[in-house]
Amino acid sequence: MDNVIRHSFGGRQQPTSAEPPAYEDGYQPLHVYGQAAGHLVALIEDASGPEGLVLKVVVGPATGNNIEAVAFFVATDEGRIDADATANAILRTLEVVEGGRVPGRPT
Repeated sequence: MDNVIRHSFGGRQQPTSAEPPAYEDGYQPLHVYGQAAGHLVALIEDASGPEGLVLKVVVGPATGNNIEAVAFFVATDEGRIDADATANAILRTLEVVEGGRVPGRPT
């Protein structure tokens, strides 16, 4: 599977903290993928909707506790794999927007 975007894609160190932040809706992230361009990319579980338990990739300002869901996945192992790939693609996009190196272009 050489077409999968990995957690370490782009080579940036991810911030670490002892406890993930709580967001205004009371969600605790399952995973924080990292920060770029002033935004945080994370994964949460949500069972509040009519569809039941889902995984949500969320993005929000790194300095606040407001988040927006940008992608939804079924809460299964396959859904988690898809959520991880999507979140890492979003994080890499934010890194490019922030001024990261674009592969194939001279710096």
